[in-house]
Amino acid sequence: MYETSTGAPDDVNAPLPEPRWTVQWADGPVPDQRRLRPLTGHSGPVRTVATAIVDGRPVAVSGSRDNTVRVWDLATGEQLHDPVTGRTDPVSSMTAEVLSVATAVADGRPVAFSLHGDDSVLVWDLATGRAAGEFVRLVESAVLDERRVLLTLGADGTLSVADLLTGRRVAAFPSATGIAMLDGRRVVLTVDAVDVDRTVRVWDLATGGRLARSLQVVRTVDLDGRVLAVTAREPDQEPDKEADREPDPAADPGEGRLWDLATGEPLDATEAAAALSGGAARLGVTTLTVVHGRAVAVGLDGEEPRLIGPLALARQNGALVRTRARETALLDGRTVALTAEADGTLRIWDLTDDRPRVHGMRVIDAVGASGTAPAFPPGPEREADLWHRISGRGTGPSDSADPVLLTVEQGDTVVVRDRATGQPVGRPLTGHTGKVWDVATTVVDGRPVAVTASADHTLRTWDLSHALAHGGPSRAGHTATVTAVTAAVLDGSPVVVTAGADRTLRVRDLSTGRQVTAPVAGLEGEVTAMVASEVDGRPVIVTAGSGDTLHLLDPVGGDHVGEPVTSHHGRVLALAGATLGGRPVVVTAGTDRTAAIWDLATRRPVGEPLTGHTSRVTAVATTELAGRPVAVTGSWDKTVRLWDLDTGRQIGEPLTGHTDWVTSVATTLIDGRPVAVSRSRDKTVRLWDLATLRETGEPLTGHTDPNGPMVVTTGGARPVMAIGQGQAVRFLDLATGCEVGNEYALPLPAAALAAAPAGRLAVAFGPEIAVLRPAAD
Repeated sequence: MYETSTGAPDDVNAPLPEPRWTVQWADGPVPDQRRLRPLTGHSGPVRTVATAIVDGRPVAVSGSRDNTVRVWDLATGEQLHDPVTGRTDPVSSMTAEVLSVATAVADGRPVAFSLHGDDSVLVWDLATGRAAGEFVRLVESAVLDERRVLLTLGADGTLSVADLLTGRRVAAFPSATGIAMLDGRRVVLTVDAVDVDRTVRVWDLATGGRLARSLQVVRTVDLDGRVLAVTAREPDQEPDKEADREPDPAADPGEGRLWDLATGEPLDATEAAAALSGGAARLGVTTLTVVHGRAVAVGLDGEEPRLIGPLALARQNGALVRTRARETALLDGRTVALTAEADGTLRIWDLTDDRPRVHGMRVIDAVGASGTAPAFPPGPEREADLWHRISGRGTGPSDSADPVLLTVEQGDTVVVRDRATGQPVGRPLTGHTGKVWDVATTVVDGRPVAVTASADHTLRTWDLSHALAHGGPSRAGHTATVTAVTAAVLDGSPVVVTAGADRTLRVRDLSTGRQVTAPVAGLEGEVTAMVASEVDGRPVIVTAGSGDTLHLLDPVGGDHVGEPVTSHHGRVLALAGATLGGRPVVVTAGTDRTAAIWDLATRRPVGEPLTGHTSRVTAVATTELAGRPVAVTGSWDKTVRLWDLDTGRQIGEPLTGHTDWVTSVATTLIDGRPVAVSRSRDKTVRLWDLATLRETGEPLTGHTDPNGPMVVTTGGARPVMAIGQGQAVRFLDLATGCEVGNEYALPLPAAALAAAPAGRLAVAFGPEIAVLRPAAD
């Protein structure tokens, strides 16, 4: 008896049909076949999701409380780019939480908008994953030095001046707090946010240069109704000549000159002495700005500075609004928004579109060219413009044109309802273990798909077109996690044997799922490896657990067959069945860096241990090579080795190529040639021609969980490898390295897989087991 699969047919080069794997039966609740795959990677609750098309591929954009925005390829489940985050707070070094995301198309380029907890709205290029700008608040439109400009305020408090004709930024003022008129010039006041002294500076808005020297106010006094300001002592210098210089930080911090704030003139020494001796203290003035030898005081009223003195005209804009009351404005009766792109270019976005049934936007670039493109798939919610979706105030969770409506109900479920009648269509979409925050819809491979975002840190995709198959009634099964599964023949009928953490062994008919024998109870410890065989015409199940002992069990009578076998491996890590000289044997692999052959009839070792690996042997499979029984082993030493079971010797040199531990191996036939398949913690799968001891083709990549179960089954016309990837099973055509059929999603992680006759596959997940088959079967 060998662990191998049937050979390939003559038409091996014919196109491989793509079966959709369906449940034949399940022990317990039937997995929901509408569930396509979970999208995992966020480390916090997923708050929001939107969909788009990037280079012809449907993608989802998600935002999470882990403060990242991620882009997912819905056809493969992989992330397209590295996660992106919003702005980092300079004080706390924390990035802002993502509150909402929306998608659109700008000049034929798909983009995403993300609203963050610091009130910023950022723009991302979905094709590259890079930042493409941010929403800014329009302060005003003005004319400076005969140039028309737009004044905008970013969420970080930076006031920018952009030329309206070119769209280019001509000046930027971080930590801007107010704008005003000073000596006939528009000026902007800034307050250093990280400066302990809260230094106020004054800048020329048109040129971007410092308008004048700022002097720190030591104290303010009131002398007979005159408000006088005392500034810090400076080295002797003419104020007009040094207007563009900062005060010398090495200067004596003692009191220096005294200024009359009503006239802006400095006082002479006599007046200064009298003021300092008899004046009453006043508060509120922090800085003096000296212009043409005269002083203008800057006062801080909380966070808002104001100019005090003769050069400050009455016409002032006062304080800027830093909070995001609304990053939108009205332009010619239309709602628009402004974004500052990474290169400083300013863009104007039309957030509404009055064309029926299409959400849209118009992008008006810096030189006036415009183009219109749909922002969302057609839908009836015409009143929900782009700004409502960015700010999380959309009219509903569905953007689909389908005649169904998706509603979030009961916290962690989504109900599909007929849009016309409001009645539920099919069962709710269940599976999330936390609150569902958002739902989006799109089309993947021609099928309508829903994407749900949840507090359980995952996104899930659902096939809304797939018919529901209930697969018969639920059956009593294991009460704890199924840890091992194998296929066997009992009384001429194929069966599935399972062992669970509840220390029971159960046998079920492969086709119907009905239990054909009483459960075998009282297993010693947890079964981690299991293989079916026959001894003297009686079916036996060989199990290994957390120790170094093998147990032989009678699945019909529920008894142990003989005494347990001590392997001396330290711990048995893998098992495989074979026939050697007409006698049933098992090959074991262990932590002692060896493999061993055991005669099941005598329960004794056959020959000496198979030595050669330099670290623990983690996997073993058997097949035939040129009519002789052989074993293939994989190890932590990163090698795969081939053994002649008749002689107990290694065949050829080790098969090398993996860069990390080999976690599993399997054998099959491709084009009639025996091959081995190895999987490694380096996240690759490699194929080896056992006749030539060479690798065939390129390594197969994209396997994120190297420790999940792996098995080879026919799955159709040619050998197919099934790989457990967390809460999903993926299927690969070994001849081409391409995925075949759909990825099958599960409510719990796949714990064990077993190939069964007719291309069927037994899958264990949690305490449940299901048998899958290609839809064409």
